[in-house]
Parts: sequence; structure tokens; C-alpha cells
Amino acid sequence: MYYQVEQVLEQQEPEIEKFYKGRGLLICEAKQGLFALKEYFGSAQKAEFLYWLGICLEQQGILCDSMLKNKDGNLITEGPDRIPYTFHRWVRGRECEVKNRTELLETVSFLADFHRCCSESGVEQTEEESAEEEMTKLGEEYVRHNRELKHIRKYILKRNNKSKFERLYLECYEAFARQSAEVVEFLQRYPEQDGGYTTGVCHGDVNQHNILFTSDGPALIQMEHAHVGAQITDVGKFLRKILEKNDWNRQLGMELIREYCRIHPLSEQDLRGLYYRLAYPEKFWKIANRYYCSRKVWDSGQNYEKLYREIRQNRARSQFLHALRAWCG
Repeated sequence: MYYQVEQVLEQQEPEIEKFYKGRGLLICEAKQGLFALKEYFGSAQKAEFLYWLGICLEQQGILCDSMLKNKDGNLITEGPDRIPYTFHRWVRGRECEVKNRTELLETVSFLADFHRCCSESGVEQTEEESAEEEMTKLGEEYVRHNRELKHIRKYILKRNNKSKFERLYLECYEAFARQSAEVVEFLQRYPEQDGGYTTGVCHGDVNQHNILFTSDGPALIQMEHAHVGAQITDVGKFLRKILEKNDWNRQLGMELIREYCRIHPLSEQDLRGLYYRLAYPEKFWKIANRYYCSRKVWDSGQNYEKLYREIRQNRARSQFLHALRAWCG
């Protein structure tokens, strides 16, 4: 494998002195600095979009793992094994600490600055026909999840010897089903493709792993899922990840939203959309889906513990959502 990788690296401009494994990539050291080699799973058109996005972000002062062309002027390099690779600038840094309020505020501020640059600079026009990756509409995805939750409930009702998890699922199902139905009703009434939402480039996979703190400031990495769309998709994903790890701390959640809005104000429709994104009981669906896809004849107790914790967290989530709804007006 390493022989094949070396052949790919020989086709890049910098002379690589050594390389080693990172998270889903190879980190390469050269006299010119740090670089990264990644397997590529997209189209040539998407690679072109990511290349120009990197240039635009650098011009705006946003640090990122921008894509580079090889010696032949191509963005995609095919190895002897016919696996396509892309070559990127890389940064050395550490991930945001999910319990550190100061770092979380700095991270959400950086995300807002990224979104502001990508909605004002016209960079969103560089992706031909927006997302050629045909992403499932959120409303349709949640409708499917709701059907799956109903199906799991019917399955459990038919079982004779119910486990602790199954009994707990039946007890809490109605409360979570009401929440999920309310979200689907809103998304069907106000689809994200309609006007009213702030659109621009979205990172596509924002979490604490993909924003690094470097000596030159925060940097955005793993841009492969970047696309043009409603930017609250990034905000919602990031907030959900962080608030789940902070027991849906109401004060922290509202501070993060206010800090984001200070730099990149959200429209009334954005705030409503953000509310309903966070209102969907996604963790409940994940736990139920994991249970249904596993060997149900053997219950380790993990599913029960996770569901019990989600029920407890749901109370805190409801308090946070109440505060967000009041702030939205």
C-alpha cells in the first residue's frame, strides 16, 4: 500500500520528506509545510468546486485544508491501484474542548464568520448547480424516521417476553412521537428549499473534530461534504453535538446562538428552522434504530441505559427549546 501511496505523492508539487497516518488521511511533511493526502469519493465537478472554495476562503482569511493541484495541473490523482486521491494543505492543531465555554464560543464565532464570508462573497456561485450530491430533504428523512419508530413500536408490542429496554420504549414512545410529528408538520409547511432561509456554502459535517485551534487561529478541515444550501444545517448539527455533551445546558445553548447571530444574523425563518431541527428527537431514533438492527435476542443493557439517559436529557432539551422559542418571538 505504501509503495502505491509514494507513487501518488511523487506526482505532487512539494517534495515529501515523510508521511504518517492521521484520522482518515495521510499527513505529509515537506519543507514547504504540512500537507495531507486523502482518498477521494466525489466527482471531478465537486473537486473543482472544493478547489475554488479553498481559494475563496484563503482570500477571506479563513484557514482551511484547501485542495491543491498536482504537477500535471489535475486535482485528482489516480494511484496504481486505481484509487483516486486529492492533495491538501494541512494544519497542526487541537480539537475544541466540548466542555470549555470559551473555546465553544470562539468555535461558533469562527463558524459564523465562515458562513458570513460564504454568503457575501459570491463563493456560493462556484458550485455548478449547487449540490450535485442529491441530499435527501430533511422533511422526507424525518417522515421515514417516524415510520421506522412506529414499526419498531408495533414489533415490540407483538413480543411476549419484553426486555427492560422494550418496556421503557413503549412508555416513552408517545411523548417522542408527538415531538417528531410537530417537526415534520413544520418542515412540510416551510421546506428549506423555499425562500426565507440564509443560503450559502455549508461545511456539511461541522463538529468539534473538524474545527482545529492552531497557532494562527481556528481552522476548518474535512471540507469534502461542503455544498450550497441553508446554513442553519451546519448550525443545527454543531449545536446538537455540543449540547448533547453538555446535557442541553440552556444558558450555554443560548450563549452560542447569540454569539453566532452577533457575527452572522439569522433571519426569522432561520431561527424557526433551527428550533425545529433541534426539536426533532434524533437521539431517540438512533437508539431505537440501533436496537432494531441488532440481535434483539441478546440485550446487553446498553440500549436501556442510553434510552434512560435520553429521557432524562429530553427534559433539559425541552427547557432549552422553550428558551429558544421565547427568544425567537
